[in-house]
Amino acid sequence: MSTSFFARLFSLAMSAWLSFIAPLSAIDNELPPFALLTVPKSGSHLMIKALHLLTGGVSIWHTRFPSFFYIPPRDGFLYTHLCLSPELEDDYQHLPQLRKIINIRDLRDVAVSIVAQIKKYPWPGMNAEQHKQFLELPFDEQLLFVINYDYDVHEVAATAPNSLQVSLRQVAEQTVRLSRDPRNLVCRYENLVGSMGGGSEEAQLTELERIASFLELEIPSTQLAEIAAQLYGNEFDPFGKGGFQNFHSTFKQGKIGLWRELFTEEHKRAFKKKIGNCLIALNYESDDNW
Repeated sequence: MSTSFFARLFSLAMSAWLSFIAPLSAIDNELPPFALLTVPKSGSHLMIKALHLLTGGVSIWHTRFPSFFYIPPRDGFLYTHLCLSPELEDDYQHLPQLRKIINIRDLRDVAVSIVAQIKKYPWPGMNAEQHKQFLELPFDEQLLFVINYDYDVHEVAATAPNSLQVSLRQVAEQTVRLSRDPRNLVCRYENLVGSMGGGSEEAQLTELERIASFLELEIPSTQLAEIAAQLYGNEFDPFGKGGFQNFHSTFKQGKIGLWRELFTEEHKRAFKKKIGNCLIALNYESDDNW
């Protein structure tokens, strides 16, 4: 029999085991096992920090399966970017007791932030020559490239097996699928970022309350307010000297709605054609008239 068959059989067995231990964890006041799945450039740094401050747990980067092997002890949680490989997405579906937090952001702002990211490092799947050509383009063409760039997740797996972010279209489509699962908690960057990032303190506190409730945590409102005050920016490092260096924000200002200043009519047309339906499905727009 194939390796994938045994991996699936093992995953199903572990799902049953998780179903057994979850009530015991609640009795012992331990965290339920959970994973953070983030749209690239959606405030992963912000959410990791929030989860650490809420739970005391540390994120463990994860792209491989069977997922059960990588589920951390009570002081940690799995963390990975969308787009998941098809195998990993399927594996997560067979671990219903592993709670999933899906962190999303307006995909237009995500596109802008991806441009800034590629200026620093090649995007997964880009070779050195493609990266060099990208850097020589004017910003408008760089943004158009990000909107239209498309390739298969398995192509990326051959060169960047631990970073299967792939194209914005594939990320968006998978995000819509996972966001429609009522078992998952969908969090928005726009709610969590707070007033310093162009949001509101009220929305930020409400988002923290939703996360705490999802993880069955009882945290006083005063403590939530203290956590909220430490989220935006890189001033607070919860992991000690140098421990948070890989999670520093790479947002272009990190502000909500920056795309409005940068999208031309050509960008809008390309975006609507490529993933306008996903923007609507994620409730960032009601139709294509934007």
